[in-house]
Amino acid sequence: MSAVKSTFSRALVCRPTAALPETGYSDKVTLPPSFLSSYLETLNLDHENIPSPLILRITRQSGFRSEQTSQRSIYCGVREFSNEDEEAVGIPDWLLAESQIQDGDTAVVETVKLEKASFAQLQVVGGDEIHGLDIRSVLEAHMRKRMTALFVGETVSVTVGGLLEPVRYVVSALEPADAVDVVDTDLSVDIVNVLDQHNQAAGVKSNELVAGKIQTVVLDSAGSSAAFGFCVPVTTAAIEVVLDTETGDASLFASRLVRKPSASDSDWYDVSAPSHRSKRLLIEHTRTGPGANAINTQEIYISVVSSTEKFQGGVVARALSLQEISNHAGAPATTLTRQLMDQSSQENGMVVCSNCGSSVPEQRLQMHQIMCERHNVKCGHCERIFKRGSDELAQHWHCDVCNLAGQLGDQNKHDEFYHTPCTCTCSSDKFDSLIALAEHRRTECPERLIECRYCHTYEPQGPVSTSPRDLIEGLRAHEAYCGSRSIECAKCKMRVSIRQVAVHSMVHAEKERERLRNAKPCANKECSRERTSNPLGLCAACFGQFYTGQFDPDNQKLLKRLARALHAQMTQGCKRAKCSNLHCATGSPSGPLSQNAAAAKMVPVLKAYAPLAMGQEKTIDFGSIDLHLCA
Repeated sequence: MSAVKSTFSRALVCRPTAALPETGYSDKVTLPPSFLSSYLETLNLDHENIPSPLILRITRQSGFRSEQTSQRSIYCGVREFSNEDEEAVGIPDWLLAESQIQDGDTAVVETVKLEKASFAQLQVVGGDEIHGLDIRSVLEAHMRKRMTALFVGETVSVTVGGLLEPVRYVVSALEPADAVDVVDTDLSVDIVNVLDQHNQAAGVKSNELVAGKIQTVVLDSAGSSAAFGFCVPVTTAAIEVVLDTETGDASLFASRLVRKPSASDSDWYDVSAPSHRSKRLLIEHTRTGPGANAINTQEIYISVVSSTEKFQGGVVARALSLQEISNHAGAPATTLTRQLMDQSSQENGMVVCSNCGSSVPEQRLQMHQIMCERHNVKCGHCERIFKRGSDELAQHWHCDVCNLAGQLGDQNKHDEFYHTPCTCTCSSDKFDSLIALAEHRRTECPERLIECRYCHTYEPQGPVSTSPRDLIEGLRAHEAYCGSRSIECAKCKMRVSIRQVAVHSMVHAEKERERLRNAKPCANKECSRERTSNPLGLCAACFGQFYTGQFDPDNQKLLKRLARALHAQMTQGCKRAKCSNLHCATGSPSGPLSQNAAAAKMVPVLKAYAPLAMGQEKTIDFGSIDLHLCA
């Protein structure tokens, strides 16, 4: 690394800068304007341009601190020349740790020119949380937007939506040098996932739900959680997740992208009251619309969050077929159904008690009502019937806001999720409840995670685009930016934005269809391919048997080869088992022709090609020639 030649250097004091949400773990530093002025004075701008990208090497100045710490250089890019302190350089805090430089140390900042990278080997550092993550696409998207250079030993940190901690890659090998430029270059990357190799060798995958197998969950404090993954079978119509409670109470959440779903970051949830001992999620394919909760991913992430100090229960996930979905769908009695039942009871001499709703004989109604009102109480809100003086009646409760019915123990959890105002981190807008916040977070929130259709990484969708075209295509800020990148079309070598690749391909396909519609067919009636430029008017495949490198200016030898091929075909055949050519001895029902009959039959074809021998091939009408060659 020391062999890299410096073109300009200056000693500056190192100051850490925090990573911004839009920059993430970028390797770009902030320099004072005077650095740019001094650097430009060393260049002959009449004969050379400012290097792009401008790459820096930063090394702690020798002798500034104890020499017990070995010197280490870092290579990085430049964000801007706007540092207010003329004697300081602003370095991202994560990169400062890589250089083993402390805040306030003096370092030598040098401009260098590095070779373009051709190969990089990186090792992923992480736990089970990166299982199922497309670590290659994540790294590619990060390097494209935030990295300028790589050097051996560097740890590249990448923020991934849905993970609390960044994914880290350690650079173990580079070519053609130990420090390389990674801007606008074709880079071959070898990624080593040590954890994945270990799990494959051991046959173990932690925190993974197996279909139909109950997973025990034990939580020791309120707010603690347990997260699981569930691989979705390809033919699944729906997924059912059930949480059965033994002690305490918990809520059940699930998400397509967020690894540890919560009340505010989940696509599906069941936050029913503690009196409901079983929580259930039914995740179907058929749900559509904004923020659709349909299964469109290979893995679903499930989280159990405790609402009490102690919780113990079991969670199980099952893949359902269409028949099982119909069996699970309940058919609760509607108001019309109850009216029909009441009408049927009245026609049979039965009447309905106004207190408990039971059907009794009309002559016994008065006695029934006396006994019923003495022993039963009807709730004035939900019309449920309770035994007078029972514990169930004493625990019965109704929400003053939404009139939901439950038990007194359900009130705190109900108020927490449904009637506690909260604010989203994306703005200062307030929402009436956590449920309303969750709906915002999975639909319109700029921080909502999406799988980008272009870079295939998990990124915040960003604010609504102001471009009419983006609005029509349903693109938010990230996908609008990502889709605006251009690539070279392999067919026409034209630069095309990624978002227009599909339309551009359709243009090529339509041009090809138009060309085929106007293309002239092969003169061989047994072939449907396109005619190419050759004396016989055949396609490339059919003409291959007649091609030779011999000098044949008047096509005499070509016509002799054609005559021999036609004669052999009618007298001997092509010997193919599935030949369907009726002009071939193999495919013809009448079998091979005699020598004279074959010669007579091929005379019209040779006469049609006779102008070739006189240099008048343009006068030949290939479409009228009755040529039948085994294709």
